[in-house]
Amino acid sequence: MSEPIAGKNSLEFRGGPLVSVVPLATFLVFTVVLVLKGSAVVEGMIVAAMLGIALGMLLVRNVADYSERIFSLMANRIATVAVVCWLWAGAFSGILAQSGLVEAIVWVGWKLHLTGSAFTLGVFVSACLFAVSVGTGLGTVVGFTSVMYPAGIVLGADPAALMGAILSGAAFGDNLAPVSDTTIVSAATQETDVGGVVRSRLKYSLSAALISAVLFAFLGGGKSALPAGEANHLLEATANPAALPMLIPALLVFIAAISGFHFLAALNLGIAAALIVGPLTGIFPLERVFRFTAEGSVAGSALDGALAMLPISILTLLLVTANGLMEAGGFLELLLGWLHRTWARTVRGTELAIVGLISLANLFVPVNTIAMVTVGPLANRLRKTQGIHPYRVANLLDTISCSFPFLLPYAAVIVAAEAIQKEVAGRYAFVQVLTWGQEAPYVFYGIVMFPLMLVAVMTGWGRKRG
Repeated sequence: MSEPIAGKNSLEFRGGPLVSVVPLATFLVFTVVLVLKGSAVVEGMIVAAMLGIALGMLLVRNVADYSERIFSLMANRIATVAVVCWLWAGAFSGILAQSGLVEAIVWVGWKLHLTGSAFTLGVFVSACLFAVSVGTGLGTVVGFTSVMYPAGIVLGADPAALMGAILSGAAFGDNLAPVSDTTIVSAATQETDVGGVVRSRLKYSLSAALISAVLFAFLGGGKSALPAGEANHLLEATANPAALPMLIPALLVFIAAISGFHFLAALNLGIAAALIVGPLTGIFPLERVFRFTAEGSVAGSALDGALAMLPISILTLLLVTANGLMEAGGFLELLLGWLHRTWARTVRGTELAIVGLISLANLFVPVNTIAMVTVGPLANRLRKTQGIHPYRVANLLDTISCSFPFLLPYAAVIVAAEAIQKEVAGRYAFVQVLTWGQEAPYVFYGIVMFPLMLVAVMTGWGRKRG
């Protein structure tokens, strides 16, 4: 966000600086209503953000200045960087997600003869691999619940632990993938590079993943719901190794991103590799990626992936604007002053304040990316006053947002998991539809990550370079 003008506020609100919080507060209140109504979708949040900005116009003394400030804030570099990265990442993940990579990973587990807790552990590792490849926790939950959940029940995995493994793998990928929306926005809000953030985050993500893997290995077993013959029949119908070569483009993007390549260059490399590997190996024709339709339109997996990022991009622009209006009205200066007098007097205290702010935002907003967009600019200003490395704060924002938020009953991934379980149960009588209380205790990655980051803050682990 732009720096505040010294000595005065850029916008004057009737009632003083506290009133400048109305645009963002309206969004948060409206979002809570959406959650309570079971309609916590990004499209609804866009309307909430628009409503908040419109209400702010009724409370400002100079409407013309307020209106012009909205336009200038929409051009904020933080939001622009995130939007551009999301479009490219969406196109790349769309290609991979529609290539059949989930079915290929199922085939690997089947051929390795994994059963019981071994299958649950295998699902966790596979979900981690897939989520890091495509960069979407929600997409991982949808794909793996559709295929791995019924297959795992057949092979003797505990249903609750199995869903915990899928959700945990989704959280890991959302947390670490260079193409993940949370990774992109955590770096963008701290004005730093994606590759460096991913490199510095490895120690946290891998530590939480290792602890989770041990727990799944011990607690993931159950009893097969079907005889072995029926189990094999189900797996034969879903497992297909054809798309395994699509791991090559995903690996190229990850290596390029953490090796210092510009993020857009790494994504273009991955897209180019996918467009070579896919048609060359017969996984998909180029027409599946992009084609002209008979109706005079265009379609394809790359287009679908990019367009899927438009709602979150629009909401990001609106929320960055609401934050900017709050700063221009003077509220952020009041909040920063209070934090500096209380929590943020030391480096550790500042980090704890950031953890508290992002935790509260995630409790209010069911989409973790939006929570980071809301808190990120404030966290960026806080870290600068204490000279905290941008990687460190990007990691605090992202790891907290990929910890307990994956356990919340109104989180997008939990809602999606329940919907897919019901759909699968309609096809297979043996599939159990779990309650939130049954599966939440097994989301080990989310359970482990939050206290792990509190330890990192209290001890200073990783503080020097992230």
